[in-house]
Amino acid sequence: MGPVLADTSVWIDALKGKTAAIVSHMQLLLNEDRILICGPVLYEIKRGLCPAEREKILPLFDALTRLSFEENMWEAAGDLDASLRGKGITIPPMDVLIATLCLRHGVFLFTLDEHFHSVPGLKILPTA
Repeated sequence: MGPVLADTSVWIDALKGKTAAIVSHMQLLLNEDRILICGPVLYEIKRGLCPAEREKILPLFDALTRLSFEENMWEAAGDLDASLRGKGITIPPMDVLIATLCLRHGVFLFTLDEHFHSVPGLKILPTA
C-alpha cells in the first residue's frame, strides 16, 4: 500500500487522542512518511482551530506532501457529485473534492466518515 490521504475526521480524532487505534495508525503512517495532506482537509482543520491551537498544530502539516488539485479536477468533482446525487447519495462538497483528489492521484483515503464508502473506486484504508 502506498501514500494515504488522512481525512479531517481522522486528524481530529488523532490530534485529540480519542481513539487509541487511530492515533497508533496515524503515528505509524507518519513515521513511514506515507501521510498526505490536501487543500480541502487543511481548510477544514484550519477553520476549527483556535489561535493557540493554530500555533501548535499547523506546523505539523508543513512537512507533509500536499496533493495538488488540478484545473480539470473541478469538472471531475462536479461529475462525481452529480452521479452520486443521481443515485440519491449526498456527500458534503468538501468531501467530494477529497474523494476526487484520491481517485485522480490513486491514493488511499483514511477516514472515519461512512459516506465515502458510497464513492465508486475510492480506495479506503480499513480502520479496524
